[in-house]
Amino acid sequence: MVDTVIKNAQILDGTGGEAFAGDIAIHQGKIVAVGRVAETAAQLINAEGLHAAPGLIDVHGHSDMFAFADPDRASKLCQGVTTEICGQCGLGPAPTSEAFYPHYENYFKSQGAPIYPQSRSFTSFGAYLDFMEGLPLGINMAYFIPHGTVRMAVMGLSPQKADAGQLEQMRQLVREGMEKGALGLSSGLMYAPGMFADQDELAALCEVVGQYGGIYTSHIRNQGSLLEQCVADTIEAARRGGARVNISHHKASGKGNWGKVKNTIRMIHEAGFPAMHDVYPYAASSTMIRSTLPPKVQKMEQADIMAYLSNTNNHAELKQDIFHPDDSFESPLEDCGYDGILIIEAAKTKDAVGKTISQYAEALGTDPFDAFIKLVVENNLGVGYIGFSMSEDDVDTLVADPLCMFGTDGLYIPGMEMTHPRAIGTFPRILGHYVREKGVLPLAEAIRKMTSLPARFYGLAGKGLLKVGMDADVVVFNAATVADHADYRQPLLPNEGVHTVLVNGQRQVAADKPCGGRAGKLLRASFQS
Repeated sequence: MVDTVIKNAQILDGTGGEAFAGDIAIHQGKIVAVGRVAETAAQLINAEGLHAAPGLIDVHGHSDMFAFADPDRASKLCQGVTTEICGQCGLGPAPTSEAFYPHYENYFKSQGAPIYPQSRSFTSFGAYLDFMEGLPLGINMAYFIPHGTVRMAVMGLSPQKADAGQLEQMRQLVREGMEKGALGLSSGLMYAPGMFADQDELAALCEVVGQYGGIYTSHIRNQGSLLEQCVADTIEAARRGGARVNISHHKASGKGNWGKVKNTIRMIHEAGFPAMHDVYPYAASSTMIRSTLPPKVQKMEQADIMAYLSNTNNHAELKQDIFHPDDSFESPLEDCGYDGILIIEAAKTKDAVGKTISQYAEALGTDPFDAFIKLVVENNLGVGYIGFSMSEDDVDTLVADPLCMFGTDGLYIPGMEMTHPRAIGTFPRILGHYVREKGVLPLAEAIRKMTSLPARFYGLAGKGLLKVGMDADVVVFNAATVADHADYRQPLLPNEGVHTVLVNGQRQVAADKPCGGRAGKLLRASFQS
């Protein structure tokens, strides 16, 4: 007898091949048979009329910031996600340092991220991974070392060029993390303190990553007017260091830049070494309001930012920097306009949530810039927003590309009233909207790009295929009905059509609903030096 048999499924094994009829037998967390299974089982799951696929891999998530507060990760499981790759955009819980811990704590609190009670003890990335390994998890989690957090541990929020000693300290922190099983290094070059790093610093850290066969993934410096140059810079930093490379949440921001993704996709295909990219299937981004401030403001201490913004004598200069930026700053407010910034988090000004800056200004009877300043100051930077600056045609182009994987890039824990719908609906949206409704890519190819493609690129042993001996991460879904319902105004509406999700052989979703259990594991890379 085995533990579980999934009967009468249309099996998409993750290779990109067409579906075939069959059963899947699971025992002790592993797949032990695929085909026709006559063996009895303690649990029988009838998948008549449904498809079975490997558990989906979210290649760009931020659950590392919330895992201790929401270890179940039901918002991922109900999309069919069984594995998430975290530590993205250069920011994450570790490593910390005693010298700059106040900078770390103030920074992440201003971003709305909860601080782990144990954060002071995460002085190496390995210490953080060891902690996570002991935490019951609803999904599997693998990690990048976040460059911005590494830099903060060594230099705080200093905008200065790293000297030789500081660079060596950063290299040692990255080396330790790679030794302990990190996938590579992530950067967030739109955010402080990552924005202060130059190409030499990034290449030097990529050199350590490359020694372990790891990956450099980047939220690039500018996704608008300098998109092509910044993709080229990212590829070159990885090439110099001998690392593989990934462009995070690939997009072109600002109407004048739409269509450039065709060039940047070509650059990725022509890199000459392993290069990939990922996308979320929405034409709107989301982040924290700090990103709308020019670099010279972002580099300030929290209290100094508040003082600068509160002083009306600075407002003319600030407007100039925001709406007429130089090449060092991709300005979200310039790209989106006041009408294109939708507030989704603002604890001190709750009347702003669900409104654009223009709508909030109208409600207040004030100028949009003054409403913007009020939001930022009264919430002490703790404002989250959705920005509308992207092209649906570009999203179609990215979703269809054979080297493009999928990620939620979402922030959600139960109790939140608003978030970007990508946190809830990304993977059902691919399967429903982009596969079934628009025909942007075939179903079997979509599953390959959600499973075996990222598993192979990120070195996730045992994941991504429905084959004998693989981990029993399985999603059973209805291809005819699977759909997302979350939208920008109602982002918490549940998906439909995700029938069953098993993580390491344990059923954690049944009939679209989470059913408890925490069978996820910390995944460590095993790159060879």
